[in-house]
Amino acid sequence: MSNTLITILLATYNRAHLIEETLRSIQNQTHVNFECFITDDNSSDDTAVTVKRFCQGDPRFHYFLKPEKYPKGLSANRNFGLDLAEKHGAQYIQFFDDDDIMHPRKLELQLKPFLVDKKLDLTICCYRKFDKTAMIEFDLDLADDKSCHIKTGNLLKSFYLNKINLNSLGPLWKAEVLKRYRFDERLRYTEERDFYLRIFLLQKIRYVPVPYILFWYRKHEKAITSNLYEDNGVYKKEAKRISETNFLNLVLKQEKAPYFLLKSFLKKAIITNNSKNLKGVNNYVLQKIFDWKLRYFTILVLNPYFRIIRVFHNFNFYV
Repeated sequence: MSNTLITILLATYNRAHLIEETLRSIQNQTHVNFECFITDDNSSDDTAVTVKRFCQGDPRFHYFLKPEKYPKGLSANRNFGLDLAEKHGAQYIQFFDDDDIMHPRKLELQLKPFLVDKKLDLTICCYRKFDKTAMIEFDLDLADDKSCHIKTGNLLKSFYLNKINLNSLGPLWKAEVLKRYRFDERLRYTEERDFYLRIFLLQKIRYVPVPYILFWYRKHEKAITSNLYEDNGVYKKEAKRISETNFLNLVLKQEKAPYFLLKSFLKKAIITNNSKNLKGVNNYVLQKIFDWKLRYFTILVLNPYFRIIRVFHNFNFYV
């Protein structure tokens, strides 16, 4: 059994009625050398009382109230956890949420590949949804590929195109990878997708899929974000816009952007009639890309498109 220390970052908000089940599932891990930092986004219920009482019985669990310098929301709460992990010299990081359940062998099985290959950055696993804990069976069954896709030869492409199942709770990270990154605190939704896309774009991540169901995601109406925000539709739309715009701008700053992303951006911009994004991708292709199919598309299709837009809407585009 490895004595490697794993740091679990458990974000919580108003979960006094559920969090103890989550904490018990962490406490029952077969890999016993862990520390669990529970970061509370200033809950208004008895979460603090419940967690502090639990921490008294197990010194591996630590309660932290999020300081005022961090804004409200899950993204900032996760960043608070990451800052704590870096301060304490974390080696491996496991994100988790306050209403979900870990398989007893999650940490053990996802740590194993790291002990074999010191160059690994990430291991991921499969999951299932549940309504009640009575639905959970801790048999170590292989996940069938139809329900949970975690194998891919191109992590960025598969994740961007939603071809693999990856969320905050599945990955076990080498802490060194995450030092450069933080969640976008403006985002109240899609924060994990935004976070992972930036990492996968900017770094070549070495990962191993662990094809077992190693955590259960609670399916219910009151997730952390829906407890915080009233008009979910407005926030979701705005978060999606911010995330997509930021990622597009980041991609266009790269010396060599992946073709599949450029093609996807072009397609989406045409469908949504987003002339600003079209112009940005068009100029990038003409200046840096030497794939003739893509160049012909921009020259024969996009440039005439811009001319039409300029004529009918009096826009001053550079063509």
